[in-house]
Amino acid sequence: MKHMLKPLLLAAMLSPFSALAAMAAERTITLSVPGMYCASCPFIVKGAISRLEGIVAVETDLDARQAFVTFEDSQTSLDLILEATENAGYMSTLAETDGKGSE
Repeated sequence: MKHMLKPLLLAAMLSPFSALAAMAAERTITLSVPGMYCASCPFIVKGAISRLEGIVAVETDLDARQAFVTFEDSQTSLDLILEATENAGYMSTLAETDGKGSE
């Protein structure tokens, strides 16, 4: 009986943490970045966003003036991503989401 008690106790202690992990999600958003107009702009925007913790992928499209960002929403947020582009000199706004917990 004692041997069974330890695993049950450990499972009870870890269950709140597994619930938090289950609530975290990977999200993909599209940002409108109208200030991207030259060949170096997408690299600057991508670099600024990529430095944030929780960023999974960043792609930019100069012609469409957009950035496509995939991130872990438990580690960063839309506000921090927008702030990162602004700090790099590029205002951005949310253009669309993938439907997973959209803003």
